[in-house]
Amino acid sequence: MSNSRRERTRAKFGFDSEEEKLKQERIREKYRQKKQAWEARRSVIESSTYYKTLIKGAVGFDVADALLGFLEIGGDLLSSVLGFAYVGLCVKVIKSVRLTLAVTCVVLVDLLLGFIPGLGSVVDIFFCANYINRYLIKGYVERDESVMRKLNIVTLICVLIVAGLVCLIYRMFWT
Repeated sequence: MSNSRRERTRAKFGFDSEEEKLKQERIREKYRQKKQAWEARRSVIESSTYYKTLIKGAVGFDVADALLGFLEIGGDLLSSVLGFAYVGLCVKVIKSVRLTLAVTCVVLVDLLLGFIPGLGSVVDIFFCANYINRYLIKGYVERDESVMRKLNIVTLICVLIVAGLVCLIYRMFWT
């Protein structure tokens, strides 16, 4: 067991063992391979027509969501179809469970906020769920660190909400 100062001194004077150098090189090579695999996957995702349409149309979808929100319940259900298109993108093209869960949570929050009578239409104007989903998806595909942290937080919140709902349903029916 060695500390970091000892390792720096060994490296400074050239006392690193060959085994250590090989281990570090294997780690670097594995990292390069993962990065190349992701870049290939990223180019496939970004060339998808589905991806291009939803990323470019996010603001327009939010405007449609706000306008449809004035139709009360039916309008919110219609506008959620646009939101679930982002869920479909996550499932079919990107294939990430964590991203799918976060995007689904944002769509459901938008749907539930839209169901509030009167106030839901105003909230739809300010809560731009499709733009949030665009931000999360684009950041995930580009591997933006700040977006990945936010994605982790949204996913954790969603998991906690689902766990709470499961506990409530269990308590309602089996106690």
